[in-house]
Amino acid sequence: MMFNLAFLSSLLTHRQAEHGHALKLLIAAGLAALTILATLFIGTGINNALAPEGSHDFQWTPSKDLVNGVNPYEQFISWHDQGKDSVPEHFLNHSPSYPASTYVLLSPFAHLSWEAAKLAWLCANLAFIALLLVGMQRVFPVSSPLILSLLVLSFLIASPLRTSLGAGQHNFISLAAFIWAYYFALNKNTKLAGFLLAIAWIKYSLTFPLTLIFLRRGNYKPVLLAAAIHAILTCIAAWKVGMWPNEFFFSSVQVVLMGDGTGFLNLIAMCMNLDLPLPVPLAIIAAATLLVTVAMLKYKEADDLLVMAFLGLFSCAVFYHHGYDFIVLLLCAWALALGKLPVTGAATTACLLAIAWVGQWFIQELSPQFGPYLTFGIDYLLVSVFYCTLFMFGRAIYSRQESLKLASVAF
Repeated sequence: MMFNLAFLSSLLTHRQAEHGHALKLLIAAGLAALTILATLFIGTGINNALAPEGSHDFQWTPSKDLVNGVNPYEQFISWHDQGKDSVPEHFLNHSPSYPASTYVLLSPFAHLSWEAAKLAWLCANLAFIALLLVGMQRVFPVSSPLILSLLVLSFLIASPLRTSLGAGQHNFISLAAFIWAYYFALNKNTKLAGFLLAIAWIKYSLTFPLTLIFLRRGNYKPVLLAAAIHAILTCIAAWKVGMWPNEFFFSSVQVVLMGDGTGFLNLIAMCMNLDLPLPVPLAIIAAATLLVTVAMLKYKEADDLLVMAFLGLFSCAVFYHHGYDFIVLLLCAWALALGKLPVTGAATTACLLAIAWVGQWFIQELSPQFGPYLTFGIDYLLVSVFYCTLFMFGRAIYSRQESLKLASVAF
Protein backbone atom coordinates (compact mmCIF):
# COMPACT_ATOMS: atom_id res chain seq x y z
CA MET A 1 0.00 0.00 0.00
CA MET A 2 2.78 2.40 0.93
CA PHE A 3 4.56 1.50 -2.29
CA ASN A 4 1.44 2.31 -4.34
CA LEU A 5 0.99 5.67 -2.64
CA ALA A 6 4.63 6.57 -3.22
CA PHE A 7 4.35 5.51 -6.85
CA LEU A 8 1.17 7.57 -7.40
CA SER A 9 2.75 10.57 -5.68
CA SER A 10 5.85 10.28 -7.86
CA LEU A 11 3.72 9.94 -11.00
CA LEU A 12 1.61 13.00 -10.08
CA THR A 13 4.72 15.09 -9.42
CA HIS A 14 6.19 14.01 -12.74
CA ARG A 15 3.01 14.93 -14.61
CA GLN A 16 2.83 18.31 -12.86
CA ALA A 17 6.43 18.97 -13.88
CA GLU A 18 5.59 18.00 -17.46
CA HIS A 19 2.56 20.34 -17.49
CA GLY A 20 4.66 23.12 -16.00
CA HIS A 21 7.35 22.60 -18.61
CA ALA A 22 4.75 22.58 -21.42
CA LEU A 23 3.21 25.79 -20.08
CA LYS A 24 6.62 27.47 -20.00
CA LEU A 25 7.26 26.40 -23.60
CA LEU A 26 3.86 27.75 -24.65
CA ILE A 27 4.52 31.10 -22.94
CA ALA A 28 8.00 31.31 -24.50
CA ALA A 29 6.56 30.54 -27.96
CA GLY A 30 3.86 33.20 -27.50
CA LEU A 31 6.37 35.83 -26.41
CA ALA A 32 8.64 34.92 -29.33
CA ALA A 33 5.73 35.30 -31.77
CA LEU A 34 4.78 38.69 -30.29
CA THR A 35 8.43 39.79 -30.46
CA ILE A 36 8.59 38.89 -34.15
CA LEU A 37 5.34 40.77 -34.80
CA ALA A 38 6.61 43.79 -32.88
CA THR A 39 9.82 43.80 -34.91
CA LEU A 40 7.88 43.58 -38.18
CA PHE A 41 5.40 46.29 -37.20
CA ILE A 42 8.08 48.70 -35.97
CA GLY A 43 10.03 47.98 -39.14
CA THR A 44 6.93 48.94 -41.14
CA GLY A 45 6.66 52.19 -39.16
CA ILE A 46 10.34 52.96 -39.82
CA ASN A 47 9.91 52.24 -43.53
CA ASN A 48 6.82 54.47 -43.69
CA ALA A 49 8.62 57.28 -41.87
CA LEU A 50 11.49 57.29 -44.38
CA ALA A 51 9.27 56.90 -47.46
CA PRO A 52 8.91 59.89 -49.87
CA GLU A 53 5.55 60.78 -48.28
CA GLY A 54 6.65 59.68 -44.83
CA SER A 55 6.86 61.78 -41.65
CA HIS A 56 4.16 63.95 -43.19
CA ASP A 57 3.08 65.42 -39.83
CA PHE A 58 6.53 66.22 -38.49
CA GLN A 59 5.99 70.04 -38.62
CA TRP A 60 9.45 70.53 -40.14
CA THR A 61 8.30 73.16 -42.65
CA PRO A 62 6.80 75.63 -40.12
CA SER A 63 9.90 75.22 -37.95
CA LYS A 64 12.15 75.97 -40.94
CA ASP A 65 10.03 79.01 -41.83
CA LEU A 66 10.46 80.33 -38.31
CA VAL A 67 14.23 79.76 -38.41
CA ASN A 68 14.32 81.70 -41.70
CA GLY A 69 12.33 84.58 -40.20
CA VAL A 70 9.15 83.75 -42.14
CA ASN A 71 5.75 83.73 -40.43
CA PRO A 72 4.62 80.09 -40.88
CA TYR A 73 0.96 80.92 -40.27
CA GLU A 74 0.77 83.70 -42.86
CA GLN A 75 2.75 81.53 -45.28
CA PHE A 76 0.26 78.69 -44.97
CA ILE A 77 -2.81 80.93 -45.08
CA SER A 78 -1.46 82.53 -48.26
CA TRP A 79 -0.90 79.12 -49.87
CA HIS A 80 -4.33 77.96 -48.77
CA ASP A 81 -6.03 81.02 -50.28
CA GLN A 82 -4.22 80.52 -53.58
CA GLY A 83 -5.33 76.88 -53.83
CA LYS A 84 -3.73 73.52 -53.16
CA ASP A 85 -1.62 73.65 -56.33
CA SER A 86 0.45 76.46 -54.82
CA VAL A 87 1.47 74.40 -51.77
CA PRO A 88 5.06 73.08 -52.13
CA GLU A 89 5.44 69.32 -52.51
CA HIS A 90 7.56 68.93 -49.39
CA PHE A 91 4.97 70.70 -47.27
CA LEU A 92 2.93 67.48 -46.93
CA ASN A 93 0.59 67.87 -43.91
CA HIS A 94 2.74 70.33 -42.01
CA SER A 95 -0.06 72.86 -41.53
CA PRO A 96 1.06 75.15 -38.68
CA SER A 97 -1.73 74.42 -36.20
CA TYR A 98 0.70 74.19 -33.29
CA PRO A 99 1.79 77.11 -31.05
CA ALA A 100 4.84 79.10 -32.13
CA SER A 101 6.74 77.88 -29.04
CA THR A 102 6.50 74.33 -30.40
CA TYR A 103 8.31 75.38 -33.57
CA VAL A 104 11.10 76.94 -31.53
CA LEU A 105 11.49 73.64 -29.65
CA LEU A 106 11.61 71.76 -32.96
CA SER A 107 13.93 74.29 -34.60
CA PRO A 108 17.13 72.18 -34.20
CA PHE A 109 15.68 69.78 -36.80
CA ALA A 110 14.94 72.72 -39.12
CA HIS A 111 18.68 73.30 -39.58
CA LEU A 112 18.89 69.90 -41.30
CA SER A 113 17.79 69.01 -44.82
CA TRP A 114 14.38 67.38 -45.13
CA GLU A 115 15.81 63.87 -45.62
CA ALA A 116 18.29 64.25 -42.76
CA ALA A 117 15.60 65.75 -40.52
CA LYS A 118 13.28 62.81 -41.21
CA LEU A 119 15.98 60.34 -40.23
CA ALA A 120 16.96 62.28 -37.11
CA TRP A 121 13.33 62.61 -36.00
CA LEU A 122 12.73 58.90 -36.57
CA CYS A 123 15.74 58.01 -34.40
CA ALA A 124 14.52 60.45 -31.76
CA ASN A 125 11.02 58.90 -31.81
CA LEU A 126 12.45 55.41 -31.32
CA ALA A 127 14.38 56.72 -28.32
CA PHE A 128 11.24 58.42 -26.96
CA ILE A 129 9.33 55.11 -27.17
CA ALA A 130 12.01 53.46 -25.05
CA LEU A 131 12.05 56.37 -22.59
CA LEU A 132 8.27 56.26 -22.31
CA LEU A 133 8.23 52.57 -21.42
CA VAL A 134 11.15 52.89 -18.99
CA GLY A 135 9.47 55.90 -17.38
CA MET A 136 6.16 54.06 -16.96
CA GLN A 137 7.94 51.13 -15.29
CA ARG A 138 9.92 53.49 -13.07
CA VAL A 139 6.83 55.40 -11.88
CA PHE A 140 4.27 52.57 -11.90
CA PRO A 141 6.31 49.36 -11.55
CA VAL A 142 4.84 46.06 -12.75
CA SER A 143 6.31 43.31 -10.59
CA SER A 144 5.54 40.35 -12.86
CA PRO A 145 8.10 39.99 -15.69
CA LEU A 146 5.55 38.08 -17.78
CA ILE A 147 2.83 40.74 -17.47
CA LEU A 148 5.38 43.48 -18.14
CA SER A 149 6.58 41.66 -21.27
CA LEU A 150 3.02 41.22 -22.54
CA LEU A 151 2.28 44.87 -21.78
CA VAL A 152 5.33 46.17 -23.64
CA LEU A 153 4.90 43.84 -26.63
CA SER A 154 1.19 44.64 -26.98
CA PHE A 155 2.13 48.33 -27.09
CA LEU A 156 4.82 47.74 -29.71
CA ILE A 157 2.41 45.90 -32.03
CA ALA A 158 -0.33 48.51 -31.56
CA SER A 159 -1.49 50.12 -34.80
CA PRO A 160 -1.33 53.69 -33.34
CA LEU A 161 2.37 53.20 -32.56
CA ARG A 162 3.20 52.11 -36.09
CA THR A 163 1.05 54.87 -37.64
CA SER A 164 2.39 57.56 -35.33
CA LEU A 165 5.96 56.50 -36.10
CA GLY A 166 5.33 56.61 -39.86
CA ALA A 167 3.56 59.97 -39.69
CA GLY A 168 6.35 61.56 -37.65
CA GLN A 169 3.87 62.53 -34.95
CA HIS A 170 4.78 64.07 -31.58
CA ASN A 171 2.94 61.67 -29.27
CA PHE A 172 6.04 59.83 -28.10
CA ILE A 173 8.07 62.86 -27.09
CA SER A 174 5.08 64.50 -25.38
CA LEU A 175 3.97 61.47 -23.38
CA ALA A 176 7.52 60.39 -22.50
CA ALA A 177 8.45 63.92 -21.37
CA PHE A 178 5.27 64.10 -19.29
CA ILE A 179 5.90 60.80 -17.48
CA TRP A 180 9.47 61.82 -16.66
CA ALA A 181 8.29 65.30 -15.59
CA TYR A 182 5.91 63.56 -13.19
CA TYR A 183 8.75 61.33 -11.96
CA PHE A 184 11.09 64.25 -11.25
CA ALA A 185 8.25 66.21 -9.61
CA LEU A 186 7.73 63.27 -7.23
CA ASN A 187 11.46 63.44 -6.47
CA LYS A 188 11.29 67.20 -5.78
CA ASN A 189 13.38 68.18 -8.81
CA THR A 190 11.19 71.14 -9.77
CA LYS A 191 13.44 72.64 -12.43
CA LEU A 192 13.86 69.45 -14.43
CA ALA A 193 10.16 68.63 -14.01
CA GLY A 194 9.18 72.05 -15.35
CA PHE A 195 11.57 71.80 -18.30
CA LEU A 196 10.26 68.35 -19.25
CA LEU A 197 6.66 69.50 -18.82
CA ALA A 198 7.35 72.32 -21.28
CA ILE A 199 8.57 69.71 -23.79
CA ALA A 200 5.49 67.58 -23.06
CA TRP A 201 3.28 70.48 -24.15
CA ILE A 202 4.59 70.15 -27.73
CA LYS A 203 1.48 68.01 -28.27
CA TYR A 204 -0.71 70.22 -26.11
CA SER A 205 -3.95 68.50 -27.08
CA LEU A 206 -2.63 65.32 -25.47
CA THR A 207 -0.86 66.63 -22.39
CA PHE A 208 -2.74 69.77 -21.28
CA PRO A 209 -5.47 67.71 -19.57
CA LEU A 210 -2.84 65.45 -18.02
CA THR A 211 -1.26 68.49 -16.35
CA LEU A 212 -4.12 68.44 -13.83
CA ILE A 213 -2.18 65.67 -12.07
CA PHE A 214 0.36 68.30 -10.97
CA LEU A 215 -2.30 70.74 -9.80
CA ARG A 216 -4.24 68.18 -7.75
CA ARG A 217 -1.01 67.39 -5.91
CA GLY A 218 -0.45 71.10 -5.26
CA ASN A 219 2.75 70.95 -7.33
CA TYR A 220 2.36 74.30 -9.08
CA LYS A 221 6.00 75.24 -9.62
CA PRO A 222 6.69 72.88 -12.58
CA VAL A 223 3.50 74.09 -14.28
CA LEU A 224 4.45 77.75 -13.79
CA LEU A 225 7.98 77.08 -15.01
CA ALA A 226 6.69 75.27 -18.12
CA ALA A 227 4.29 78.15 -18.84
CA ALA A 228 7.13 80.67 -18.43
CA ILE A 229 9.33 78.68 -20.84
CA HIS A 230 6.61 78.67 -23.50
CA ALA A 231 5.98 82.38 -22.96
CA ILE A 232 9.69 83.12 -23.50
CA LEU A 233 9.83 80.88 -26.58
CA THR A 234 6.75 82.62 -28.01
CA CYS A 235 8.43 86.00 -27.53
CA ILE A 236 11.54 84.69 -29.29
CA ALA A 237 9.40 83.51 -32.21
CA ALA A 238 7.61 86.86 -32.35
CA TRP A 239 10.91 88.72 -32.42
CA LYS A 240 12.20 86.39 -35.14
CA VAL A 241 9.32 87.11 -37.55
CA GLY A 242 8.52 90.66 -36.40
CA MET A 243 5.05 90.38 -34.88
CA TRP A 244 3.34 90.64 -31.50
CA PRO A 245 3.28 87.40 -29.43
CA ASN A 246 -0.51 87.44 -29.01
CA GLU A 247 -0.97 87.36 -32.79
CA PHE A 248 0.35 83.81 -32.88
CA PHE A 249 -2.70 82.55 -31.01
CA PHE A 250 -5.22 83.99 -33.46
CA SER A 251 -3.10 82.88 -36.42
CA SER A 252 -2.90 79.28 -35.20
CA VAL A 253 -6.66 79.25 -34.51
CA GLN A 254 -7.27 80.50 -38.06
CA VAL A 255 -5.16 77.64 -39.43
CA VAL A 256 -7.03 75.11 -37.27
CA LEU A 257 -10.38 76.39 -38.53
CA MET A 258 -9.20 75.89 -42.11
CA GLY A 259 -9.01 72.17 -41.53
CA ASP A 260 -12.01 70.12 -42.62
CA GLY A 261 -11.53 67.20 -40.25
CA THR A 262 -13.57 66.94 -37.06
CA GLY A 263 -13.20 63.21 -36.45
CA PHE A 264 -16.04 61.16 -34.99
CA LEU A 265 -15.00 60.49 -31.40
CA ASN A 266 -14.72 63.92 -29.78
CA LEU A 267 -17.68 65.91 -28.48
CA ILE A 268 -17.45 68.62 -31.15
CA ALA A 269 -17.57 66.03 -33.94
CA MET A 270 -20.50 64.22 -32.36
CA CYS A 271 -22.49 67.44 -31.98
CA MET A 272 -21.66 68.56 -35.53
CA ASN A 273 -22.78 65.17 -36.85
CA LEU A 274 -26.13 65.95 -35.20
CA ASP A 275 -26.18 69.33 -37.04
CA LEU A 276 -25.92 71.27 -33.78
CA PRO A 277 -24.41 74.79 -33.98
CA LEU A 278 -20.78 75.13 -32.85
CA PRO A 279 -21.59 77.03 -29.59
CA VAL A 280 -23.44 73.93 -28.31
CA PRO A 281 -20.44 71.54 -28.30
CA LEU A 282 -18.19 74.32 -27.04
CA ALA A 283 -20.55 74.88 -24.11
CA ILE A 284 -20.66 71.11 -23.44
CA ILE A 285 -16.86 70.90 -23.52
CA ALA A 286 -16.51 73.92 -21.21
CA ALA A 287 -18.96 72.39 -18.72
CA ALA A 288 -17.31 68.96 -18.92
CA THR A 289 -13.83 70.46 -18.48
CA LEU A 290 -14.98 72.47 -15.45
CA LEU A 291 -16.63 69.39 -13.91
CA VAL A 292 -13.57 67.19 -14.50
CA THR A 293 -11.20 69.85 -13.16
CA VAL A 294 -13.22 70.32 -9.96
CA ALA A 295 -13.56 66.55 -9.46
CA MET A 296 -9.87 65.82 -10.04
CA LEU A 297 -8.82 68.60 -7.67
CA LYS A 298 -11.32 67.34 -5.08
CA TYR A 299 -10.37 63.65 -5.18
CA LYS A 300 -6.80 64.24 -4.10
CA GLU A 301 -6.41 60.78 -2.58
CA ALA A 302 -7.43 58.90 -5.73
CA ASP A 303 -4.85 56.74 -7.47
CA ASP A 304 -2.59 58.81 -9.75
CA LEU A 305 -2.45 56.20 -12.53
CA LEU A 306 -6.25 55.99 -12.65
CA VAL A 307 -6.44 59.78 -12.81
CA MET A 308 -3.82 59.96 -15.59
CA ALA A 309 -5.61 57.30 -17.62
CA PHE A 310 -8.94 59.08 -17.15
CA LEU A 311 -7.45 62.42 -18.21
CA GLY A 312 -5.83 60.77 -21.25
CA LEU A 313 -9.24 59.48 -22.31
CA PHE A 314 -10.78 62.87 -21.56
CA SER A 315 -8.26 64.60 -23.84
CA CYS A 316 -9.45 62.37 -26.70
CA ALA A 317 -13.04 63.35 -25.89
CA VAL A 318 -12.53 67.11 -25.98
CA PHE A 319 -9.79 67.60 -28.60
CA TYR A 320 -9.68 66.53 -32.23
CA HIS A 321 -7.49 63.45 -32.49
CA HIS A 322 -6.54 60.93 -35.15
CA GLY A 323 -6.25 57.20 -34.51
CA TYR A 324 -2.52 57.47 -33.84
CA ASP A 325 -3.25 59.51 -30.72
CA PHE A 326 -4.51 56.32 -29.06
CA ILE A 327 -0.90 56.00 -27.94
CA VAL A 328 -2.29 57.57 -24.76
CA LEU A 329 -4.20 54.34 -24.08
CA LEU A 330 -0.89 52.99 -22.77
CA LEU A 331 -1.93 54.58 -19.45
CA CYS A 332 -5.15 52.55 -19.50
CA ALA A 333 -3.27 49.37 -20.39
CA TRP A 334 -0.88 49.94 -17.50
CA ALA A 335 -3.76 50.46 -15.08
CA LEU A 336 -5.35 47.25 -16.37
CA ALA A 337 -2.08 45.32 -15.92
CA LEU A 338 -1.72 46.55 -12.34
CA GLY A 339 -5.27 45.49 -11.45
CA LYS A 340 -6.46 49.03 -10.70
CA LEU A 341 -9.92 48.43 -12.19
CA PRO A 342 -12.96 46.41 -11.14
CA VAL A 343 -14.16 43.57 -13.38
CA THR A 344 -16.49 45.69 -15.55
CA GLY A 345 -13.89 48.43 -15.97
CA ALA A 346 -11.23 45.88 -16.84
CA ALA A 347 -13.54 44.32 -19.46
CA THR A 348 -14.34 47.61 -21.21
CA THR A 349 -10.68 48.67 -21.11
CA ALA A 350 -9.57 45.38 -22.65
CA CYS A 351 -12.21 45.78 -25.39
CA LEU A 352 -11.13 49.37 -26.06
CA LEU A 353 -7.48 48.33 -26.37
CA ALA A 354 -8.39 45.45 -28.67
CA ILE A 355 -10.43 47.72 -30.97
CA ALA A 356 -8.20 50.83 -30.94
CA TRP A 357 -4.86 49.05 -31.08
CA VAL A 358 -5.67 46.11 -33.34
CA GLY A 359 -9.30 46.03 -34.47
CA GLN A 360 -9.43 49.28 -36.44
CA TRP A 361 -6.36 48.37 -38.49
CA PHE A 362 -7.61 44.83 -39.09
CA ILE A 363 -11.05 46.05 -40.21
CA GLN A 364 -9.50 48.62 -42.54
CA GLU A 365 -7.52 45.83 -44.18
CA LEU A 366 -10.73 43.82 -44.64
CA SER A 367 -12.98 46.72 -45.73
CA PRO A 368 -12.04 46.49 -49.47
CA GLN A 369 -13.47 42.96 -49.45
CA PHE A 370 -16.49 43.60 -47.23
CA GLY A 371 -17.31 47.24 -48.02
CA PRO A 372 -17.24 50.44 -45.94
CA TYR A 373 -20.06 49.35 -43.62
CA LEU A 374 -17.64 47.18 -41.69
CA THR A 375 -15.46 50.21 -40.97
CA PHE A 376 -18.47 52.31 -39.94
CA GLY A 377 -19.59 49.53 -37.63
CA ILE A 378 -16.23 49.25 -35.87
CA ASP A 379 -16.04 53.06 -35.58
CA TYR A 380 -19.38 53.27 -33.78
CA LEU A 381 -18.44 50.30 -31.62
CA LEU A 382 -15.22 52.16 -30.73
CA VAL A 383 -17.21 55.26 -29.72
CA SER A 384 -19.50 53.20 -27.48
CA VAL A 385 -16.68 51.28 -25.80
CA PHE A 386 -14.57 54.45 -25.47
CA TYR A 387 -17.19 56.39 -23.52
CA CYS A 388 -18.06 53.33 -21.41
CA THR A 389 -14.37 53.05 -20.50
CA LEU A 390 -14.19 56.76 -19.71
CA PHE A 391 -17.15 56.32 -17.37
CA MET A 392 -15.61 53.23 -15.78
CA PHE A 393 -12.35 55.04 -15.00
CA GLY A 394 -14.29 57.94 -13.50
CA ARG A 395 -16.30 55.49 -11.43
CA ALA A 396 -13.13 53.70 -10.27
CA ILE A 397 -11.62 57.02 -9.14
CA TYR A 398 -14.79 57.92 -7.23
CA SER A 399 -15.13 54.44 -5.68
CA ARG A 400 -11.52 54.47 -4.51
CA GLN A 401 -12.00 57.92 -2.98
CA GLU A 402 -15.10 56.77 -1.10
CA SER A 403 -13.44 53.56 0.12
CA LEU A 404 -10.50 55.58 1.44
CA LYS A 405 -12.93 57.84 3.31
CA LEU A 406 -14.66 54.83 4.88
CA ALA A 407 -11.32 53.30 5.83
CA SER A 408 -10.30 56.58 7.48
CA VAL A 409 -13.55 56.76 9.45
CA ALA A 410 -13.23 53.11 10.53
CA PHE A 411 -9.69 53.70 11.72
